[in-house]
Amino acid sequence: MATKHPKIYYVKWIANQYKKHWKFVLLLVALTVITTVLTVVFPVLLKHIVDSITDNLSLFESGKITVSQAEAERDKLLLILMFMGLGPIFNGIYPWLRHRGNVTFEIFFRDSFFASILKKNSNFFLKFRTGDLSSRLIHDLRVHPNGLPWLCCSGIFRAFNSTSLIVFCLAAMAMLNPKLTLIACIPLPITLGIFMLLDRNISESFKKVHEGVSEGNDFLEAAYSGIKIIKSFNSQSAQSAEYAEILKRRVEYETRADSLFGNFMVMFEFLNYVGEIFILLFGGIMVIRGEMSIGTYYAFFSYLGMIIFPLMDIPSMFVSLNESSISIDRLEAINEDPSHEAKAECAECERIGAIDSIELKDVSFEFLKPAEPAGDSDNKVVKTPFALKNVNLTLKKGEKVAIVGQIGSGKTTLLNLIAQMLLPKSGKIIVNGLPADKIEISSLRDKIGYIQQEPLIFSETVKNNIDFWRNIPDEKIYSCASTAQLDKEVALFEHGFEEEIGQRGVNLSGGQRQRLSIARALAGSPELLLMDDITASLDSENEQKLWDDLNKQYPHLTCLVVTHRISTAAMADKIIVLKDGKVISEGTHNDLKNNCGFYQNLAAPNENYDEIV
Repeated sequence: MATKHPKIYYVKWIANQYKKHWKFVLLLVALTVITTVLTVVFPVLLKHIVDSITDNLSLFESGKITVSQAEAERDKLLLILMFMGLGPIFNGIYPWLRHRGNVTFEIFFRDSFFASILKKNSNFFLKFRTGDLSSRLIHDLRVHPNGLPWLCCSGIFRAFNSTSLIVFCLAAMAMLNPKLTLIACIPLPITLGIFMLLDRNISESFKKVHEGVSEGNDFLEAAYSGIKIIKSFNSQSAQSAEYAEILKRRVEYETRADSLFGNFMVMFEFLNYVGEIFILLFGGIMVIRGEMSIGTYYAFFSYLGMIIFPLMDIPSMFVSLNESSISIDRLEAINEDPSHEAKAECAECERIGAIDSIELKDVSFEFLKPAEPAGDSDNKVVKTPFALKNVNLTLKKGEKVAIVGQIGSGKTTLLNLIAQMLLPKSGKIIVNGLPADKIEISSLRDKIGYIQQEPLIFSETVKNNIDFWRNIPDEKIYSCASTAQLDKEVALFEHGFEEEIGQRGVNLSGGQRQRLSIARALAGSPELLLMDDITASLDSENEQKLWDDLNKQYPHLTCLVVTHRISTAAMADKIIVLKDGKVISEGTHNDLKNNCGFYQNLAAPNENYDEIV
């Protein structure tokens, strides 16, 4: 089965979305009824007009009515024609509102699912690739026939409008001539049977199309991000060939889906036209025999013409539901994934006014990852060798604390635990004497500046990258750039702080990107600064100036610094030494140099301890 749930699940899912837009939905329902009634009444009125004109001509020729009576009858018919003019007005407003609804649902879905993604933790982004996520929020939510936003508005309401129109038209046709109405309905059960036969294949084809789009987006995202590596290895031809294969598969998927849908619509139209020919044949014979008036035949044929295209809206809606069901499954996979942020807001949590102290008591943490399949065994979740074990740490206001250790010892994980990006498996994190899970997370994070090892730079100006949509005063931005040792280099840019930065900071050096992220963190006026090996991209002179300015301008700023550079650790008030997820020692540089053999080995490559280890 291509979809994860029965069709009724997706119908209920869409109905739940309507609850958030109920006023607009009610307006569309009302307009559907009005346009349907006006459309159905149209042929009846035309029948009345045609028959009245025919009868009046006969009566006038026979002398049974006078000229004034004929003119009075004419005036009544003109009033009816004026009333009929209301139909096109409503028929024009209705499609415009449906189009507006399509766009409204598109924006709503993208906003809500993007907000859901922002609440996920790092494990989520290990499961979902960037290109795949982009595809789910762009391709799966595009406004076009068969897209989910189109289905939620135009698809369903066109089908509703068409169904109402068909029911009313069939009722009117039955009143005009029951025998012809039965002949007109002959194609309907055949069409339904054909759709049920093709339903599974159509759903599977649409699923393949979505997967093909995600595969292509993933490849492009990786290629654009790694363009320097591709060029340095001279692998452009290989990349182009690989992308061509991806596109070839996508063409096959889309061709099959379009062929199935196209074949179904061709067969559907053919059956409808066969029914139309039957009506022409049998209806014409009945008129010749005098069993039906010309006006009645015209009205009947008008009704038949009115339901031909609406009949196509109903199978189109079902085909759209098939494709949209795949989109709903892919979108709901985002919400259903358990990789939620470490801690959400809670009504009972307290806000804190400052960060005076942070204490870790016997904190343990371990990552989980899926094991590689072996033979016929199923995938199982197993523990990785890495884990933090019973970490005890105290940070006091204004302290500068360094964390050192070999690669994979848990340094970055420790920062993420303190920032509440991850939750400990056991133990407690205490802030100002309060358990961290009792503190409102936004009030805690507002006071934390987190500088990652690999800085994230946006395709914005230098100023906007530092401001980060927080409306920080310009003077503060310039001051933070100066503290981060970035101001002199920005002054050399053609547009200064208004200089546009390329994608991922491509026109900045590694050190400039790192200093830009430092300025961004400082601009938020943090009370706790978490720095993940950031000085590796700074030369010793800029690093020394950075620490001098931090000590001078932010004397009460608490800093927790992950570093592989012993010269950086030597400037800290206290150094924490991690090994295999455990704190094996702590103290000042001189204490550890004399008493910790592991620290001595880290510092050994250079007797001046100015070496990156």
